[in-house]
Amino acid sequence: MRKPIYHILFWITYTLYFYFSGWITAPEKFGQLHNFIKNILISVIEMIILFYTLVLCIFPKTLPKKKYQLLAVLLISLGVLAVLGNAGVVYVFTQLISNNTFNFYRSCTVGLNNLYLSLNFALAYWFATAFVQNVRKQNEAELRKSSLEQSILEAELSSLKNQINPHFFYNSLNFLYAQALPLSKRLSESVMLLSEMLRYTIKENNLEGKVCLENEIKYIRNYIYIKQLQFSEPLNVHLEFNGNIGYRRILPMTLSIFVENAVKFGELHKIESPVRIVFSTQANHLFLTLSFRLKKGIDSHDVDEDLQEVRRRLYIAYFNKHSLKLNYENNIQKIFLRITL
Repeated sequence: MRKPIYHILFWITYTLYFYFSGWITAPEKFGQLHNFIKNILISVIEMIILFYTLVLCIFPKTLPKKKYQLLAVLLISLGVLAVLGNAGVVYVFTQLISNNTFNFYRSCTVGLNNLYLSLNFALAYWFATAFVQNVRKQNEAELRKSSLEQSILEAELSSLKNQINPHFFYNSLNFLYAQALPLSKRLSESVMLLSEMLRYTIKENNLEGKVCLENEIKYIRNYIYIKQLQFSEPLNVHLEFNGNIGYRRILPMTLSIFVENAVKFGELHKIESPVRIVFSTQANHLFLTLSFRLKKGIDSHDVDEDLQEVRRRLYIAYFNKHSLKLNYENNIQKIFLRITL
């Protein structure tokens, strides 16, 4: 609802208009206080009640859901209440205050007329409000689109600044791989994986800035394997996949950031509390669930703060098509991500 002052000004203006238009045509009915109360004030108060009943109660429950039969039933019920309510109030008023004769038929007619006017006002208000809200949503969508385009442009510029001829890196890594192959299989595999990861981060995205989900998960596998090579003890990381990931596309480095976060803050070597990473797909939805025990000296706030950048990326790229929840209990951090692809 708009600011209350606008509503107050509208009803004051309408009451004055009602009074002066009636006074011009029939001054004898509007010149005295009891006639003013009977002919104007009671009707205006009833219209106010009917208007806000329609706008706040009946329309929200029927129009957005297209429940037109329920709307008709409620309008008929409201019409009965308007007729009986107006007749009852006018009857009590004429008996207690005014000396005029009570006219039941006229009171019923006035009640229906009040409902008719209130319904017109309420419909005009409802559709005008819906139109304004729709325009605002369109403007917000345009702003988000512009923000996304600007972010993509900034990312491309940043990428150009940070790239020192990718072919140089590829050729250098291939050279190092060939040199390391006779010396150490483990070292040569590491170099080859780094080459694949570099190629993915620089060249995989398409015109929409998205990559194959399968390649994003392959990058994650390679990342975990590289981390494993850095430690003498085996990493207790459990990776699970459910559903088909072959044809879907996603914003690059979106899922990998969560895995890097888990490896960064999680306890990696305890068998009883593994880092669990589960990917699953259903229809056009992608689900990522992470569960890990935090290292000593790390709390949930550190995890959340480290994810601020990916929150921003998700907001821009998947505004109302994602949900992200963090849950912390008994030193176990859980992360739940859902994206509509």
